[in-house]
Amino acid sequence: MGDRKMTPKGQMSRGANSQPAVMMMPPHIRATFVPNPPLKYLPPIKKKRLPPMTGVFQLLKEFENTPPPPRRIGPTPKSIKEQAKMEKQRRVQQELEPTIEEYRKLQRECGGIFHGMNCYNTLFVGRLAYEVTERKLLREMEHFGPVKDIKLVTDPETGKSKGYAFVEYENEEDMKRAYRAADGMRLEGRSIVVDVERGHTVPTWLPRRLGGGLGGTRIGGKDKNVTIPGRYDPSRPELSRPLPMAPPPPPIMMDGPVGGGPPPPPMGMGRGRGGFGGDRGGYGGPYGGPPPPPPPENYGPYGGGGGGGGGYGVGPPPDRRRRRSRSRSPDRGRYAPRPRY
Repeated sequence: MGDRKMTPKGQMSRGANSQPAVMMMPPHIRATFVPNPPLKYLPPIKKKRLPPMTGVFQLLKEFENTPPPPRRIGPTPKSIKEQAKMEKQRRVQQELEPTIEEYRKLQRECGGIFHGMNCYNTLFVGRLAYEVTERKLLREMEHFGPVKDIKLVTDPETGKSKGYAFVEYENEEDMKRAYRAADGMRLEGRSIVVDVERGHTVPTWLPRRLGGGLGGTRIGGKDKNVTIPGRYDPSRPELSRPLPMAPPPPPIMMDGPVGGGPPPPPMGMGRGRGGFGGDRGGYGGPYGGPPPPPPPENYGPYGGGGGGGGGYGVGPPPDRRRRRSRSRSPDRGRYAPRPRY
C-alpha cells in the first residue's frame, strides 16, 4: 500500500508495474487467448430467375394409350398351405375308406354286443389319470349301481393305461344314473368325462382313429386345443371355456344378521355324488342348492349326503350350530367397524 496513491475521487491508483494477467502468462499459454482473424468477405449470392411452373397436359401425348396387360394373380403362401392341407385330408380320407367300411360292417353285425359286453348298458369313462386302476375305478363307479364288467384300456406293448375305460352295469337305469351324475367327477385329482358307448350303438359314429370323436384336445396346435378339464362340445365352443371366478362369500355374523330376523338356510357345497337311493349313493343335489331331504328309514345305510359335499358312506352331518361370542366389546356379533383413514 506504500507505493499506491489515493486519487482525488478516493480510488486507489495502480502502480507502474500493473498490467493484465494474460501478459504475465507463458507464451504457449498466452497464444490460446489470441483472437481469431476476421472472416473473409464474400459477396452476396445472386438469385437466378427460374421459369414459371406449368402443367403436364402438353406431355399427355408422350404416354401410352394402349390397354394395360392382364394382371396375373398367383397363389399366395396362405392359399398354398390351405391347398396342401386339403390335399392331405383328401388323401387320408381315401386311405381310411376301406377301414371305415369294415368298421361299419362290424357295427351292423354286432347287434349291441362287443367282446361280451352289452353296449347299451356300458358307460365310457375318459380323461382318467394314468395312476387309476380298475379296482379304484370300480370303487367309484359301483356307487351308481352293480357293475357287471369293467375294462381299462391299456397299451399292448407297455401295459400302461391309455386314460379311458368302459364300465358295464347290470341295468340300463344304473348306467343312465352314472351318465348324469359322474360327468365332471374328480378322480385322483382329475375331472373325468363320461358318455354312452357310441361305437356300437350309434350308426353314424366314428372313433378318433377314423376321423371322428368328440374330444377337443387334438384339434390343431397349442392355440386351438382345449386344455381345460371337463366336457368339450364342438358345436358350442363358448361353453368349453373356463368359467369366471365366483364372488367371495359374505362375512359370517356371530349372533345373526343386524336388525333381527331368522338366519338364512344353509346352502349346498357343490355337486355331491351321494344320495339316498337303495343301498348305494345316487346323484346329489345341484350345485349351490339346498340339501336333499333325509332318506326314509327303510332305505339302505350307504347313502351319502348329496348337497353338502357329496361324500359316500355314512357319517354325521357337519356341525352348523353358531358359536356364541364371548367378546365384551359393544360391537360383538356385528360386522367389524369400518377403519377410519
